[in-house]
Amino acid sequence: MAIQVGTLQSVPIREVWQDEARHLTPWLAENPSLLEDVLGLELELEGQEVAVGPFSADLLFRDVSSGQLVVVENLINPTDHDHLGKVITYAAGLGAHHVVLLAERFRSEHRSALTWLNSISDDDHCFFGLSLEVWRIEDSTPAPRLRVEVQPDDWTRTVRSTASHAMTDHQQACIDFWAEFLPAFHKAHPGWSKATKPQKQTWMNFPSGRSGITFTGTFCRREGAPAVRAELYIDVGDREENKTIFDQLHSRQEAIENAAGESLGWERLDDRRASRVSLYCPIEAAVIDEQCWPEVRSWLVKAMGTMRQSLGPHL
Repeated sequence: MAIQVGTLQSVPIREVWQDEARHLTPWLAENPSLLEDVLGLELELEGQEVAVGPFSADLLFRDVSSGQLVVVENLINPTDHDHLGKVITYAAGLGAHHVVLLAERFRSEHRSALTWLNSISDDDHCFFGLSLEVWRIEDSTPAPRLRVEVQPDDWTRTVRSTASHAMTDHQQACIDFWAEFLPAFHKAHPGWSKATKPQKQTWMNFPSGRSGITFTGTFCRREGAPAVRAELYIDVGDREENKTIFDQLHSRQEAIENAAGESLGWERLDDRRASRVSLYCPIEAAVIDEQCWPEVRSWLVKAMGTMRQSLGPHL
């Protein structure tokens, strides 16, 4: 039997989105997975047309894993000086760590400009150039695809940071631990998170499905001793709402702990804005204790799943 295959056909972008502000920007806001797949970040929408002085940024996201802001400027045209200048201005005004220029096509001078910005930026500031394509097979539904034109050269940055001693031993230990943790986490919990970049802080967040609430793995201190904690961290931006959410969960403690198969720590944190529900690793360990990493990693991968399984349905 003959094998039948279709032919990919390019579709003009304006056949799908006729207008940037009225069609493309709202669609990207509602479908962040397209950006997440390319950037390797877990994105929560902070807002559309976010005010920056007299101007407004198309899209502002927050990376769940690091808490850093991601600003996006999109256009259904080839790149131009106007939009390149705008996205840099917005990033500066909003304090964004990740800057994304998304366009129909990239001019070589704008690709070079973003590449240069990456070359002179520190590890915490990244510039991306993404071209938007739309394809279909015969009469199928049009399918969008983002092609990476510019992204940070992580290998070059690592060499430069090491050579200049810009990164502390503690920060390097964090990156090394999370670099080992993330593959194990994704294997145990496929589809939970799209985060691929290890962080240089002692914690990483993973989505709960509710904005402002995350499942977090963290190296911390407990009664003065180094510790590792898996937690549900509640901070929607308002103290009273945080405490209400915590109290509602706490009222279901028996059902939640039955699902977890063990007792949890209920930390309302009345002297702080946020609250949390926690599990602590049975061994003491700091992130610089590399000999403990295999045991900590195994425990944390399992504990994060326990927290999600027991608390997730009540969110």
